[in-house]
Amino acid sequence: MPRSAPLPASPLRRHPPSPASGPRPAPCRLACLLLLALLLALAAPAQAQPGWSRIYGVQPDGTAAIPVPAGPFHFQVEPLEGGPPLRPFAPADPDGSVRAPLGGWYRLLQRDRAGAVGQLGHRFAVGYLIVVTGQSQADALFFSGAPEAGAFRAEREDPPAPPVHAVLYDCLGRPGCGPDGTHWGQAEENFGARILLAELSWRLNRAPVALAGAAWGGATVAQLADTRGPAGRRLRRIVHAAAPASAAVVLAHGTTDAFLGTAPAEYIAGLGVVVQALRAGGGPGMPVLQTPLGPLDGRWRVLGSSRLAAWLAPEGRDALLARLGLSRTTALGPDAALDATAIRQAQADAAPQLRLAPGGDLSRLAPGADGVHWSREGVRYAAHEVAAAIARALGH
Repeated sequence: MPRSAPLPASPLRRHPPSPASGPRPAPCRLACLLLLALLLALAAPAQAQPGWSRIYGVQPDGTAAIPVPAGPFHFQVEPLEGGPPLRPFAPADPDGSVRAPLGGWYRLLQRDRAGAVGQLGHRFAVGYLIVVTGQSQADALFFSGAPEAGAFRAEREDPPAPPVHAVLYDCLGRPGCGPDGTHWGQAEENFGARILLAELSWRLNRAPVALAGAAWGGATVAQLADTRGPAGRRLRRIVHAAAPASAAVVLAHGTTDAFLGTAPAEYIAGLGVVVQALRAGGGPGMPVLQTPLGPLDGRWRVLGSSRLAAWLAPEGRDALLARLGLSRTTALGPDAALDATAIRQAQADAAPQLRLAPGGDLSRLAPGADGVHWSREGVRYAAHEVAAAIARALGH
């Protein structure tokens, strides 16, 4: 994970108490007040300048608003590699930001009254920023090293990530994490993110692209809707950090709800809350897409072992051993199959009610060895479908 920029020094100073100031606060209260002031002083400047390799979501006018510090400053946006400025030195816009056009990498310069010039923050770009939520199938796009869960490590022959891209990760509680619990980074070895970013870039005229990971493995729709639980908190944390996004997609959600037998009406109600949270972080008219729950299958086994199947035949029914009859599966139980069908129907019924755009067709995707998560080829197929749907929703 790339190292975050150091936070600026605190502007707080220690002053002796004034005799006319009245009674001194209790030590605990004083310490809490100082701590709160320090956190605000540290966090506010960091939010007013670009984070490392951040991509701001392009809006319908073809630009993005970059927040800048208040004060008697002039600001300039210019290409990172040099060239004429895209926004020559001028005061901030009335809303306290500067506009930058689609493209990147850029850098943001600040000039004070004395004529001193310095760079604010780090390199950044303006492009298509997509928030992705769901459960493990979506979450697996953002990490690697767990092929049994569909999280594959990118290999040399896989398409590289686009030259100008970014991924917004949830990192709450980890070293180097930002003050808001998120971190801007690169796709690196995460196969799912890389392949989806490559597909998106190709379909969006090679523009900068970014993904924001707001999924939670195993989350029901009620857990994503719940503002108090970890899944719901991650969703809202990522949405807030990415705002304003260009689009959002609910990707292949519903597996856990199908296995639990969630009632269709309850699913639609929870999905409505999730969609409302996604739209809160988007610009005017931001499309929200829904990729329905894909096929579910029974667990595959080789010589009676599911572990051998995961190792020797991770592609499930598409594996060579399955075609040779050496890998076998038990059929998905009739109750689970019926409940999965009910969830897909609930998603279809919710689409017009919640104004959800189509997010791609996964009906021909074969699950991997566990019958739920995707094989490497399944991830490729899903990325192709979802990227095409996002491009259509964005008018490409």
